[in-house]
Order: sequence, then C-alpha cells, then structure tokens
Amino acid sequence: MSAVSQQGQLLARLPHARTEPARSAEAEESSPPASRRGLRLPLLRGGAALSRAARQDRAQARERRKEQGSVEAAREAFFKTPAGRARTAYKRGHQLFQYELAAGEIEPTVVPGRVGSPAHETTDPVDILNSVTAEGWKLVTGKFFSSEMHGGVVGCYLFKRSQKRRQPMNNPWHAGS
Repeated sequence: MSAVSQQGQLLARLPHARTEPARSAEAEESSPPASRRGLRLPLLRGGAALSRAARQDRAQARERRKEQGSVEAAREAFFKTPAGRARTAYKRGHQLFQYELAAGEIEPTVVPGRVGSPAHETTDPVDILNSVTAEGWKLVTGKFFSSEMHGGVVGCYLFKRSQKRRQPMNNPWHAGS
C-alpha cells in the first residue's frame, strides 16, 4: 500500500495489512502501543538519535534564549522608569526634562546604582528623584497639584541638563551590575 501526493510524489509506503487473530481487551491494554501495531515511528529530526552532548547543547541554547529574553524585558522596563527616561533624554541632548510623580500610590521603581553597586527597587520618591539627578539633571523646580484624573496629589518636577551632576551609573538589566 502506498500514499501518493496530489503532485504524484510518493509520500509513504506501508506494508500490506495483515490479519491478526482477535485478542482480548486485557491483552491490548497491557501491551505497549508500538508492539501492538508493530510500527516504529521515524525520527523527525535527522536520521540518528541526538547524542547526549547535542541534547545538552540544545538545552544550553534554549537557556541562553530565555535569558536574553528576560534581559531584554528588564532593559525595556528600565527605560520606562524616570531614571531610564532621564538617561534617554540626556543621550538625545535635551536641555530640559519633566517628570510627574503621583504621590498617592508609587509603584516599585528600578533605580540604578553607581557603577560597581547593584540596582534596587524602591517606592521612595526621594530615591526616584535622586536617580534622575544622577543621570545628569539638576532639579529646577517642583510643584504639587491636585488631579482628579491621576486620583490625588501629583508632583511635577522640572530638571535642566547638568554635566557636572552626571555620575557613572550601571545598567540595571545586567545581573552582575
């Protein structure tokens, strides 16, 4: 028996069906599926089974891809924080940077450490503002106003570019930083 595609190519050649004597249901349940049919499935990848070293290499490659994905996600998350936005504005050459901080509920924010010290998460508004100044910004003014849209009091801070305040900071998305 053969299977042929619409284009006329041979897809598979199967042995002719054999008639087997009837077996009881108990015998069928106890025997493994492969021995019941007498078929062996072909390997999908290559002709030979993967060696132990090849499996380990593939597992390590999967781990590296997973790690790179988490590093990229942490990097993107950092550039959404005030310090990350300040770093981006400084690199683009902006002269002013404005940041608004809702005083009611402050979500944990990643604050980079100086080179050689680790980054940490904080909900302290002073740490968040200091992380902006460490990226090369001087606080010019800060005002508070009530906002129904933001659900409470909001602090609006205006910074100007300051080369002398810029400190070498780590990249918090690197684990060893």
